[in-house]
Amino acid sequence: MRTSIAARALCVALPGALFAAAGPPALGQITVGPQTRVDAKPTGPCNETTVGVSKANPLEVVAAWNDYREGTPRTGVALSLDGGETWSDFLLRPAPPFRSSVEGDPMTAHCDRTGTLWAGGMSFAGNGGIFVARKDPGSPTFGPPVMARVSGGVDKGWMVAGPRPGAPDETNLYIAYNEGVIRSTDMGASWSAPVSLGPGLGFLPRVGPGGELYVAYWNPDGAGDHMSLRRSFDAGASFGPEIVVALRMDVWGLDSSRTPGTYRNPHLAGLGVDPDDGTLYYVYPDTTDIQPNGFNVDVYFSRSTDQGATWSTPVVVNTDAATPGDQFFPFADVDGNGRVHLVFHDTRGVVQQDSASTGLIDTYYAYSDDQGATWAEIDLTATPMDSALAFSGGFFIGDYLGIASAGRRTFPVYMDTDLGNADIYTNVVADGPATEYCFGIGCPCGNDDPEAGCGNTGSDADPSTGGHLAASGTADISSDDLVLTMSGIRAGESLILAASQNRNRVPFGDGFLCVAAPIFRYPLRRTDGSGAATYGPGEVIAISLGFGAAGQVVSGSTWSYMGWYRDPPSPCGSQFNTTNAVSVTWF
Repeated sequence: MRTSIAARALCVALPGALFAAAGPPALGQITVGPQTRVDAKPTGPCNETTVGVSKANPLEVVAAWNDYREGTPRTGVALSLDGGETWSDFLLRPAPPFRSSVEGDPMTAHCDRTGTLWAGGMSFAGNGGIFVARKDPGSPTFGPPVMARVSGGVDKGWMVAGPRPGAPDETNLYIAYNEGVIRSTDMGASWSAPVSLGPGLGFLPRVGPGGELYVAYWNPDGAGDHMSLRRSFDAGASFGPEIVVALRMDVWGLDSSRTPGTYRNPHLAGLGVDPDDGTLYYVYPDTTDIQPNGFNVDVYFSRSTDQGATWSTPVVVNTDAATPGDQFFPFADVDGNGRVHLVFHDTRGVVQQDSASTGLIDTYYAYSDDQGATWAEIDLTATPMDSALAFSGGFFIGDYLGIASAGRRTFPVYMDTDLGNADIYTNVVADGPATEYCFGIGCPCGNDDPEAGCGNTGSDADPSTGGHLAASGTADISSDDLVLTMSGIRAGESLILAASQNRNRVPFGDGFLCVAAPIFRYPLRRTDGSGAATYGPGEVIAISLGFGAAGQVVSGSTWSYMGWYRDPPSPCGSQFNTTNAVSVTWF
């Protein structure tokens, strides 16, 4: 017999209160940009969002969603080549023999090693299945879609890419869905047969730093309704037994009985993996208690530091209004600095009854800098989304959201109805004034460093680590307080800061030329005793005034900066190298 919701809530209320008592982390450099529309279609609703961005090329972002511009569902895909500032979109469909009247369940993936992006979807017919298209780094378009699985029974899949176990310089691509997990070892050109995962809904794959494969899902079967995980340490060839992350305190199906509005509301899992230490972060919705306005649904969070074998006691992430709203559709990602990012829907802004026929819903972004001990929250939406405008009179708002991080930028992607139609939006969440790009991947003589520029002789005499360019301060022209710091170079070496409004990535010395003509050069400097040198504050704009009209920094312009430096004796023998680059949009 299940314990009542009210009684079991006492078990989580005290830990949740202690969690919140410490207060949210300091905002630091986090800034949230305005809503930017991702889709460009004239009519028809959109829902079910997903997004991917690679740390190898963080200015290239792919988003996808269910798109109804043709009156019947299709897979909509958008691509940004400038870090989410602008987007171009299209419909992704399988080859004609595999098309159907209903296509959707979008999925995206990204390869942090190469910068490759993928987008895919499902065709729901006897001749249908799963289709996937690939975009190579630097290409402005996706290639033709490949049928990853031909089956009339496919449903709800997600995709992920990551290192192959025991082979960090190779990439595996996985899709988890209702029939199991399929795998590609050739960047999506061909696929294996599925390996079954057993019963469950919303199978979400994620890859750890050593190539370990995790699949999070909701399992309503067996001994109680629970949130679960399966693990594979052999690249998806086999999976260990089900691990129960959390037993649910409340049970509902796909219905809308727990939240305002008539849309279905499944309790799917979100899972983030720290790319460095492998810590797992699991989020899901559950009912904390019952309030006068109905069920109080919250976002719960649990952490594992032993590859998913054991999990912390789930606690509530979100704060709430005096009369609690509902928080649901959580999705998670973890960046290279260990910051955990969440996006979720939220009804706290307007007091509503669960029985209301329309739901007024905001979208929130939250982050934690201390492994989930405390959280900061930001409302991304100026006015609540109206579920009645979403699709078919509000009966479907899309089951899940998407979020992805790379290059000190995070992209929550979600649906909103501000224009009277259900469209797709993002807000670029920035950690600092610049997006880092053009890392040391595929370097001239194998001197790779995916965290900086190509490897050098450097301050640590380690040719596998390169020079790093970082930005601090702001991109405010009037302040001119931007600081560009180069580090990881040998002491006393000559260097130059280069700037351009055009980007590039071609071999240049022991590294890459990350900017394109016209290129402007700042004064020559030398590194200090630690192998570092800075430009700014009070210099980046001031010095640029001497570059003439073509080199002027104006509000709204985007400039890219990179460092060139002498590096004898260099790994590749050219005697000079380059840092990674940063992209700054001035205001």
